[in-house]
Amino acid sequence: MNIFTSKGTIKYEKEKIIKLSSEMFPDDLCEQCGRCCIIHVFNSTECGEPEVVYCNHLDTETKRCKIYKNRFKKEKKCLSMLEAIMVSALPKDCPYVKNYESYEEPWFYDCLRSKSKD
Repeated sequence: MNIFTSKGTIKYEKEKIIKLSSEMFPDDLCEQCGRCCIIHVFNSTECGEPEVVYCNHLDTETKRCKIYKNRFKKEKKCLSMLEAIMVSALPKDCPYVKNYESYEEPWFYDCLRSKSKD
């Protein structure tokens, strides 16, 4: 059984990962901050004014996904919690990763925290 694609990346069945992820990381841990719904962050200078692009399905007022129950069927780019952890897409204070010393968050979360304190 070959688990690698021709490009050398690991292939897996998304449905299995979604099921495993929901068992390992229950929804009740979520603080519904919406930060895992960040798709892109653009920044021309270090910790300047980052431009944040959120998923179209995130209600930025309530910080809730408008299609949460069907998100994996309706949005192919939506990551399961396991995938989000594997690619370091979450902030280090997220309840799903805050107890893991070796977890490294993306560069932009420090900038976003600094901006919110101003």
